[in-house]
Amino acid sequence: MRLTEDEIYRSSTQFRLWSYTADALASLRSSTNVTASQRVKAAVKRHREARKESASNSEAEKTGTENGATPTAVLEKEVDCLTLEEEQKVVDAYCKQAIRLGEFFSFPINVIATGVQYLKRFYLFNSPMTYEPKVIMRSAMFLATKTEGFHITAENYASRLPKTTAEQVLAPEYLITQALRFTFDIRHPYRGLNGGHMEMSAIAHGKAAILPSANKKPAELQKEMLKLPLRPNGPSSQTTVHSLEKRLGEATAKANKTLKSSAILTDAYFLYTPSQIWLSAYLLADEVLTLFYISTKFPDGVDPTAPAGVSKSRLTNTIRACAALLAAGLSSVNAGVEENVEEIRAIEKKLRHCRDPDKMDLVKLNKAHKRDAGTDDKLEESVAKRRKLEREKNEKEADEFWGPELPKIGNGVGTSAA
Repeated sequence: MRLTEDEIYRSSTQFRLWSYTADALASLRSSTNVTASQRVKAAVKRHREARKESASNSEAEKTGTENGATPTAVLEKEVDCLTLEEEQKVVDAYCKQAIRLGEFFSFPINVIATGVQYLKRFYLFNSPMTYEPKVIMRSAMFLATKTEGFHITAENYASRLPKTTAEQVLAPEYLITQALRFTFDIRHPYRGLNGGHMEMSAIAHGKAAILPSANKKPAELQKEMLKLPLRPNGPSSQTTVHSLEKRLGEATAKANKTLKSSAILTDAYFLYTPSQIWLSAYLLADEVLTLFYISTKFPDGVDPTAPAGVSKSRLTNTIRACAALLAAGLSSVNAGVEENVEEIRAIEKKLRHCRDPDKMDLVKLNKAHKRDAGTDDKLEESVAKRRKLEREKNEKEADEFWGPELPKIGNGVGTSAA
């Protein structure tokens, strides 16, 4: 049985576990925000009550009560949690920072893009109020170096980060892998872009690989491509192969730039397939070339009501929708980082007052988890040892009553007297 590329992708964890509709994605994030807010308020309330109880008999509290002061007034203030929009702005800001972190280490683009997607996936089910984005970001990027085969030790990685130890980098790893549902494979659009460029270049040179359903020869496709207008709805042109190659190179470079920025910062990976993403980036770079390339994948003269015609129309509409998402992301990226600095600082200041007190120190939590796991191992070892002693005791008692086993000779069966 021969599987198509679409069938192979549909079997991937990225499609099965990490593909959403826009509404489902918004609903999931809203649910995460509501749940985190409830947990933070409950945890803060629990810690406040513990502090009140420990301070109830202190001399300072007695003095404050006698003077009519209310020393616990600050503790009673309602926790002002982040809104869904504020959470998303914080996550987006740290995704941009993750790209800069990867560039600082000179990581390949596949490592950077994977690290950003790990961060985005983590915060689908977790809130910045629960786990600090800065801590998760540096650990997610380090995890990406391992899953993408770019070797760097935790010590070397941490030594180049300010006030960071290898232990701090490694502590959140298990939390991240749990949030990722132990699925580390990220399907990126970069290879698809390179393959598309090679296909279009082959068409330009009259060496196109023709599909069985196509009714045009390579020379006919080349002739048609050389007459493509320079812009949508523009007049036909008569260009050379050399000029067309230059145009293809410029479009590919522009699309590649989009894939390295807007594509990994927006929700494109959650909403679209890798092939749809690279085609959308190419559409932004050169709409005429993209639509021509898509047309080569569908036979001419197809009835619009036929399945093939519907698929072509649906594909074009999907790519345009994805292109609009990427274009909006490019506008945000091109606007500059400084534009939202003050807003992000204000949100982070608010975040410091609505953090989950139970999740502040991930290193300490990680040690506690390992300690508990070690205790469980010791308990299991103790049970196994006790069972072994009981078994040996029972065997000894059986030997005393029945006598020892007959010696085994030859094929393992006890012999009797001849």
